[in-house]
Amino acid sequence: MKKKVTTLIADILLIFHFAIVLFITSGFFLIPIGYKLSWVWIKNLKLRICHCGMMIFVTLETLFGITCPLTLMENSLRGINDSSSFISYWINQIIYWNFPSQFFIILYCVVMAWTFLLWKLFPPMIKKE
Repeated sequence: MKKKVTTLIADILLIFHFAIVLFITSGFFLIPIGYKLSWVWIKNLKLRICHCGMMIFVTLETLFGITCPLTLMENSLRGINDSSSFISYWINQIIYWNFPSQFFIILYCVVMAWTFLLWKLFPPMIKKE
């Protein structure tokens, strides 16, 4: 019973991790598209700070060779890096790529530059009080 609960918590954590990946990744496309289509929510300052902050965090993790805390927690809950759960198997296949760390350093630095470019080309709305 305890193993099932632990696996369930690890699966929930993995789904949360996947949602963060989707949020960050979708922002790269939705920000310029939404800006051109005049979507008001895409200019929300808090949303944009959150997106940019998460991308900075991921990039710094990679540059310093730090494993994501969510990955560490999930692995700790599972006791191993592999899972028998259907959901976690497929989300793992999408999130975790088997490439050398140099690939991710270059990828995240390029994406971080893209994030800053999005901020400049499609700035958020700053409310004046």
